[in-house]
Formats: sequence, structure tokens, C-alpha cells
Amino acid sequence: MNSIRKLLGQRIRTLREQFGWTQEQLAERADLHPNYIGQVERGLKNVSLDNIHKLAIGLRMDMSQLFAFEDAAKPALSSRISQMLQQCSAEDLDFLMQHIEHLLKWRQK
Repeated sequence: MNSIRKLLGQRIRTLREQFGWTQEQLAERADLHPNYIGQVERGLKNVSLDNIHKLAIGLRMDMSQLFAFEDAAKPALSSRISQMLQQCSAEDLDFLMQHIEHLLKWRQK
């Protein structure tokens, strides 16, 4: 069982990597020191509420989203979808978008 510090650190690392940012880039956006970001990501720091707020702002999300932990063995669904979409042509993306819109309209009925 992972500690809450390790889970939070893994979550922050995953989110940072999804943006394609270095620890230094996140540190700048969150107004924190890069070494501190590294310690948080490794689960070595017990992060204060103030710094959780700074990290959320830096990651462009609500604080609650930082605690949306997932099974570490499987990648985040949004990350998997993003990876698949990056491999699609513009024509394929248009096709998928049309079908997603159709499914969402159908589901709302």
C-alpha cells in the first residue's frame, strides 16, 4: 500500500509529464523550488495545503483533481486517449469527432 504522499507525488509527476513539462517548468508555474517538486514527486515531502494550492494552479486544475488517484499499473484514460489520437490523421480525427458527437446526442435522448 502506497502512502498518501507517494500517491500524490506520483499523481503530480503524471500530470506534469502529460503537459510535457520538466520539474523546473512546473516549479516556475507553481512558484516553488525545483528541488521541492522532485521531493514531492518522490513522496518525500508532506505537502502543505498552501503548496497543494500552488501545485494545482501550476497544473491548471482544481485542487481536488490532484487527489483523483488511479491504479498506478494502468495509465490514465485521458493519457491513453491522447496517445491514440496523436497517431490519427486529420481525416480520422474528423471521423471520430462526428461519431463521438453522434453518440453523445444519442445518449442524451
